[in-house]
Order: sequence, then structure tokens, then C-alpha cells
Amino acid sequence: MKLTQILHFCGAVFFIALTVLSAGCGGIDPDAVRPFSGLRGTIRYVGGAQAWPADSIYDLRVVAFEKKPQVPEDVLAAIVQQTAAFSPVMLPTMQDSTPYVLEVLATPRSFEYVVVALQNGPDFLKNWLMLDVYAPTGDPSVPGRVLVPSAGVINLDFRVDFKNLPPQPFP
Repeated sequence: MKLTQILHFCGAVFFIALTVLSAGCGGIDPDAVRPFSGLRGTIRYVGGAQAWPADSIYDLRVVAFEKKPQVPEDVLAAIVQQTAAFSPVMLPTMQDSTPYVLEVLATPRSFEYVVVALQNGPDFLKNWLMLDVYAPTGDPSVPGRVLVPSAGVINLDFRVDFKNLPPQPFP
């Protein structure tokens, strides 16, 4: 099952649960709306739209992991256990740059591995490339920790160079 299918299913379940809960309590209290917490920024692609691979693009997301995945199965486990946050829809591809927004729930939260991830094949567990890693030192082998405060927005921009990808978290 593709990540997009999982996300659509989870979104539908969430919407149904929210509808049932709000109907049972007389509606949603407008004063209870939580402020946005999360990450936002721009992904810039070295070489622009022409630099993109011509095929094998299944999904593109910004993903924040509380713990860096060590094996492919860690990615799915982080999603299921909600220790990862990810952009809600597939980001546009074949662009010079792409803005993104990633909402983070249950803040404050700390993430040790924040990446731009491209699914480049049909196997959700194995076909992922990390296109860029948040690394404030400039060394992508040393990812930076990001703390998302309650009601806070962290601006993180990424720079993807398809000819010079960062170290991958697993072979």
C-alpha cells in the first residue's frame, strides 16, 4: 500500500471521528482551535526543473523523525507510532522550487532527522531516497535537531542537488 493511500485512509478516519465527536458535543468550540505548530519553508532544486529524474517519482514529502531510521522498516514504524511528522500531501515535482508546510501535533516535539524524501519505486518500505537532510553545520552526515515549540513555526529551507545526494540512512 502506498503512503498516499495510507494517508488518505487515515485522513478519512480522522474526519469521520471528528465529525462524530463534534456532533455529539454540540459542535467545535471556535475558541478551542489550536494555533499552527510546525515547519515550513522552501525546497530549492539545483539545476531547476530540468535536474529532476525523468521517471521513478512515486511520492515526495518533507518528513521529520524523532529518531533517525536505521532500517527501512523503521520508517513505517515511525508513521504508525506517530513518532514522525510528514507533509500531508505529495509535494509538486519537476519544479525549480517547492514551498512546503508540515504541521506538528502534540508540541513541543523534538526531531533528530528532518529530510526531503523521494519515493522512487513501488516498494513503500525500500524505495526512498533522502534528497536533503537538515544539517545546520553544512555536513549532511551530521543531521541537526529541530525543536518545534507549541504554537511555534520553524522555518527550514532545503537545497536538493540530485547529483550530490546526502548519505542515505540505510543501504
